[in-house]
Amino acid sequence: MMNLINFTSVKKDFLASIIVFLIAMPLAIGISIACGLPVYSGLISAIIGGVVVGAFSGNSLQVSGPAAGLILVITDIIAVQGVEKLFLIIFIVGLMQIAFGLLSLGKWFRAISPAIIHGMLAGIGISIFLSQFHIMLDSKPANNFIKNISDLFSVIYHSVLPLDGSHHHIACLVGLITIGTIIVWNSIPYKKLKVVPSALVAVILASVVASVAHLDAINYIEVGSNFWSSVSLIAPATFKSALSMQILLSALIITFIASAETLLTSNAIDKMCERSKTDYNKEIIAQGIGNSLSGLIGGLPITGVIVRSAANINADAQSRFSTIMHGVWIIIFVTCFPQVLNLIPQSALAAILVYTGYKLVDVEAAKKLYHLSKGEFAVYMITLIAILCTNLFEGILIGFGAALAKSVFKILKVHINVFEDGEKVVVRLTGNIVFLQLPQLIDIFEHLPEDRDVYVCADRLHFMDHACADFIKDWESSRQKLNVSTEVDWASIRRTYPTLKWRKFHKEN
Repeated sequence: MMNLINFTSVKKDFLASIIVFLIAMPLAIGISIACGLPVYSGLISAIIGGVVVGAFSGNSLQVSGPAAGLILVITDIIAVQGVEKLFLIIFIVGLMQIAFGLLSLGKWFRAISPAIIHGMLAGIGISIFLSQFHIMLDSKPANNFIKNISDLFSVIYHSVLPLDGSHHHIACLVGLITIGTIIVWNSIPYKKLKVVPSALVAVILASVVASVAHLDAINYIEVGSNFWSSVSLIAPATFKSALSMQILLSALIITFIASAETLLTSNAIDKMCERSKTDYNKEIIAQGIGNSLSGLIGGLPITGVIVRSAANINADAQSRFSTIMHGVWIIIFVTCFPQVLNLIPQSALAAILVYTGYKLVDVEAAKKLYHLSKGEFAVYMITLIAILCTNLFEGILIGFGAALAKSVFKILKVHINVFEDGEKVVVRLTGNIVFLQLPQLIDIFEHLPEDRDVYVCADRLHFMDHACADFIKDWESSRQKLNVSTEVDWASIRRTYPTLKWRKFHKEN
């Protein structure tokens, strides 16, 4: 019976690994090209993400590999510091993740507001959409959102008119075929057909059309007959820059984003599948091992990725064997059939990323945030706009600042209600009161009638700092000197700030 169960499990993992492999291949290639790097970089990181990270992962059903969410960071680093420094940074990212995992800091990467995450993904999605839209039309994208959006209509116009059969028109046609195929394939009601990934069907169809029609004017992937000849270690001289502040800051940025994306993916997988239970520190260590190895041999940064992980679960994967095997399939393919990749038009892969960028902008999630909390939606929009107008790291920092400001505002929110109860005036304090609200407190208390009994109720007060307590004490003393009946709920206030020297207050009172 046990052998039968094991065989069934292996069979399910085997079939799931093929599906994940078919999804991972075009995405890894497309992300490489989007970053301006050789196809090798994306594929080698997909292999490491499957075989190495899969073997050590803290979530046996999670699939790791290159992620579209890091394209913006990678292109910025390449533009400013160069390709060699990029791989050094990725190597350091791996070491940082291993250290964080060993120090049991994995859970802290989950301490991120959902509004920031959705805003980050939407900002990344729009940026990827615009940059890859240019590539889909065989045009060169700019390095910033404003330039890409201002050039977009001009690029579209010249790719449509005049219809002179230029490489822009042909690339546009291939891109539209790719996106159209994805949309049609995803809308097919037959679940058995949907086992084959829509992106793979789209790439195959676009490649067949380009090959049969001899569309030689457009750009194709370029892979040599020996894929493994591209393997090269970081030059020893590059390590001299390892302690540079610019290098370390860039590594910290990627560490933060990659780790957060990985652990959020793990959290999503745990909710999708009852069999999934993530060990977050172990997962961070596994990602660190993968990233240090990937950077060492010229690969892209690795994260846990939701699309491949969800496909793995939907294909009924049972164990980490599926994740590891998908990496093995990539090894077999690039070793035995590398020249098949030369048949794939770059515009087809760019079209897949255009569609991926579009899907990253989760409109439904934005609507939920809007209805849940206008403040959360504001954080979402601030993060999104900041990423588009600056860069990913600065945008996230601005988003964090907005989320922190919102939280501080909520924490410091206080209600001071004044109402009459017969001959008595009741002042009810609700929430948290600190020195920043002291002017409001003074204004209300000093305008209370001096010829009426006043009762200060603090049963709904959560916190009061020393400055506000001092003011209330002095205010109470001044009224008592005028022989005006005044009663303050010191028992509740004492509960909100037990470290105050209450004996002195009571002695004077």
